[in-house]
Amino acid sequence: MRSRLLTRLDTAIAKARNPVEVACLKAERACFLARQGHLAQARVLVDALHTQFAWRPHAAVSAWLSLAEGLNDYYSHLSTSARDRVMRAHALSGAAHLAPLRALSAAWLAHMDVANHDMGRMVQHLHEALAGAAPDHHSARSRACLVVAYAYHFAGDESRALPWYARSHFHATADGDEAHLSALMHNQASLRGNQARLTAMFGEPSPEATRQALLSSESITRFDAGIGTAALVSLVPMMQAQLLTHDQRWPQALALFELHFDAAMAEGLERMKPCFLADRAWCRLQLGDARLAAADAQAAEASLRQPCDLDDRALAQARLAQVMERLGQAREAALLRERARSDLQAHRGEQERLVALLDEGLKDIDPATA
Repeated sequence: MRSRLLTRLDTAIAKARNPVEVACLKAERACFLARQGHLAQARVLVDALHTQFAWRPHAAVSAWLSLAEGLNDYYSHLSTSARDRVMRAHALSGAAHLAPLRALSAAWLAHMDVANHDMGRMVQHLHEALAGAAPDHHSARSRACLVVAYAYHFAGDESRALPWYARSHFHATADGDEAHLSALMHNQASLRGNQARLTAMFGEPSPEATRQALLSSESITRFDAGIGTAALVSLVPMMQAQLLTHDQRWPQALALFELHFDAAMAEGLERMKPCFLADRAWCRLQLGDARLAAADAQAAEASLRQPCDLDDRALAQARLAQVMERLGQAREAALLRERARSDLQAHRGEQERLVALLDEGLKDIDPATA
């Protein structure tokens, strides 16, 4: 299925006569290709534009190229260099008074601020994007609304997230941006799946919530196949593997972990490594392989020394406690459970602070018209 947004961009490129306008549209096309995971095609476009404007740089072209390169970096391996390039696009578009690109860059910076857990800066960039984008600037508004929705949802308040999800969907549909609709589905499914896992590990297990999250992940797989998405292809299978672990479908979960683990690490999912390894250890243990389970558990504990989100740390340590107890290491299991409870409490505190930060920072923006 060919994207409506891509068709519109190709039509605009064919009609444009000004070389700078053509170049900016081509850079925007490269942004879309990067978001779909067609990184080699995006790189070819970007390199050609760099060559074309090497001797006579133009501010607008340079700004768009910085954004395209940032998204190419981000969707190849969630690279930290991506944010530097998007910051350059933000600065160049501001200096050149390119308000639409400035708003779009701010929205993408907010997206990357979430990954860096810089929530104060995220809210600043969100406000800039939503206050600065025209009502029909769908690309900036769809991205900013999605980030707001994700942030509220991550903070445990799905009711506040839903109107922002709806607004993001409205703008993406208006723009014909199927890649964004895929991202929206990914975000909702991922967070609902994460909530199902937290509930299963620390509260009353909900098999129905787990199964619903699995159904959502299967819908994403079908949708992505239909639109030709090739970006960060390990995300959904690894999410499914974790959910299948909680659903006690050990062979299917282990098969997905073994097939996609290396790709997940290559694509930049290192922060999730403790969770992946702990769940894989639990699957191996359930299937009678104590030796490999112990090796995965040891690797999971070692990976906890690296940066890891608090909720993921809590989940990984709770799962490792189960593994250690089954392996006869009761003292280590008790320590891991205590650390898991402490991390979960800290995560709940972060969630409360994030909701307050969002409420205050966006109090003058109505989600119904964002």
